[in-house]
Amino acid sequence: MSQWGQVVTYVNLGLSLAVLGMLWGARLMARYKLLVGYLLADFLLTATGLTLAGNRNIYAQFYFGAQSVKIVIAAFVLVEIYALSLENTPALARFVRNGVAYILLASALFPGAALLLDRSPARYPWLRGFFLFEQTMGAMMAIFLVLLTLFLAYFPVRLRRNVFVYSSGFIVWAVTHSAAVFLVNQSPGNLPFHARVNFAQACLQGMCLFYWLLGFRREGELSTAVVGHLWSRAEAERLTELLGAINIRLERLRRERNRVNYNGP
Repeated sequence: MSQWGQVVTYVNLGLSLAVLGMLWGARLMARYKLLVGYLLADFLLTATGLTLAGNRNIYAQFYFGAQSVKIVIAAFVLVEIYALSLENTPALARFVRNGVAYILLASALFPGAALLLDRSPARYPWLRGFFLFEQTMGAMMAIFLVLLTLFLAYFPVRLRRNVFVYSSGFIVWAVTHSAAVFLVNQSPGNLPFHARVNFAQACLQGMCLFYWLLGFRREGELSTAVVGHLWSRAEAERLTELLGAINIRLERLRRERNRVNYNGP
C-alpha cells in the first residue's frame, strides 16, 4: 500500500468511528443496525489487516476471510435498504425483500457450482473460486442497487430523510466497490493498476462516510420527501395508486396462502 493509500485508509477509519458515534448519539443505531454492523465490521477488519500487512501469507488468508464476512453483511444491508425504502408498502416490501434475498443466496452458491463443473487445471482453484464469489456477489448487489435507484427515480415513493441518506450513500459505496473488484480481477498481476484502483475506491468510500456523517440526523426520522417522478403530478398520482393496488393485492395473496396453510388442504 502506498503512503497516500495508508493516509486515506486511516482517514476512513476515523470517519467510520465518527459515523458510528454520530449514530449512537442520535439514537439511530437500533434503527439502522445492519449499517452499524457493516461499518463496525469494516473498521475492525481493516484495522486488523493493517497490523498484519507485514506478513504476506497471514495477511492474504486474513484478507479472504475478512472480505467474505463483509460481502455477507453487505448482502444483508442491501435487503434492509429495500425493506426501508418500501416501508410504506409493507406487502410489496416483503415480496421484493424476499426475492432479493433468494437471488443473492443463489448467486453466492454459483461460484461453487462453477468450480465443480470446471475441469480446467488450476494451481489455486480456491483462489479463483473466491474471486468469482466476490465478483459475482458484487455484481449482483450493484445490479439490485441500480434497479432500486431507477425504481425510486420513477415511482413517487415517500422516504424518510435518513433512509434516503442511508440508501444513496450505500448505492455509491457498493457500486464503486463492485466496479473496483471487476477491474482488479480483469488485470491479474498488474499491481500498480490495482493500487490506483484501490486508492480511488478508498477515496470514494471516504466521501460516502463523510456524506453519512453530515446527512444522518435524529430529525431525519420525522422529515419525509417524495424522491421520484416529480415532473408530472398527474402521472405521479396514478403511479402512487398503482403501488397501493399492488401492495393490497400482495397482502391479500399472503393472507390467502396463510389461511390455506393453516386450514390444510
